[in-house]
Amino acid sequence: MKLQWPRWGRKMWTALLVVLLTMTVTSQLALSQNGSAAPRANGDGDFIARTSHPFWTVVDPDPECLSCRWSPNNPTDWYSPSAELPNSNIGQWPVVRKFSYGTVLTANTTPAGFATMSDSRGLPWLKVRVGNNDEICMVRANSTYILPLHLE
Repeated sequence: MKLQWPRWGRKMWTALLVVLLTMTVTSQLALSQNGSAAPRANGDGDFIARTSHPFWTVVDPDPECLSCRWSPNNPTDWYSPSAELPNSNIGQWPVVRKFSYGTVLTANTTPAGFATMSDSRGLPWLKVRVGNNDEICMVRANSTYILPLHLE
């Protein structure tokens, strides 16, 4: 039985197939190079753009580990729009956790879908999930300390 090409003809179907394959390969290449839209640091190493990137890795080589901070004055429902937060000088908050080099951190995107917050100086901090019920602590969102984990 001889294969019969529909009305368009063999050349047209071949051209369509080439276009579809090219689009598929191009979009897959863009996704793999982008690391699923992982954020990029600015010239100072800060991740200033709002992001919902879920996984980060600690790259801070300090043997004392990376400090994660939280204020005891924060309400338990810190994520509520009506919550009254203490001063946002996060760098002065007490250290409640430490993460060693290579630790994978999971970002908390509550309440607005973003994983970072800015302190009173405008510096970005990553909200790190450390427990149930939206428990978090904050690490500096800077490439000296953390990098987004590229998802492939």
